[in-house]
Amino acid sequence: MTKRQQLVDKITSQGMGGFDQPSPVVSLEDFFTRNDDRWSIGCNLDQHPGLPKFFDVLRAIRARSEVQDVLVMIYEYVEDDETRWPFSERVYVITTAPAEQLAGWATELQPTEVLDDGFVGGDPAATPECQPGMKVLSLWWD
Repeated sequence: MTKRQQLVDKITSQGMGGFDQPSPVVSLEDFFTRNDDRWSIGCNLDQHPGLPKFFDVLRAIRARSEVQDVLVMIYEYVEDDETRWPFSERVYVITTAPAEQLAGWATELQPTEVLDDGFVGGDPAATPECQPGMKVLSLWWD
């Protein structure tokens, strides 16, 4: 089984969301390991920093003491096209930090916005319980 198929299986086990329903989330390793599809995240960026940079910056954010976890939201995927990686437009960061601080940590990734609105559509199936004092922010690319 390919890494992409393993990822698709994790996505489908959570359901694909829908109107006012949570979209699936996966770990940074699930999303970035063996991913070479530049269009899978940040596709609107004129100067895309590259997938290795996305992975490095997001892992550095996750390693911070103010951060519980970083999860990639899956917006869509094409199940029967092995050439296309699942697509994300949003990364959730569970943290005690304010949105302005997260924006500074993620500057190199050029998010369109840093949002303080929690999980879109409710808690995804694969979401850990937030530790005391933590909130859900998101990095969003339009």
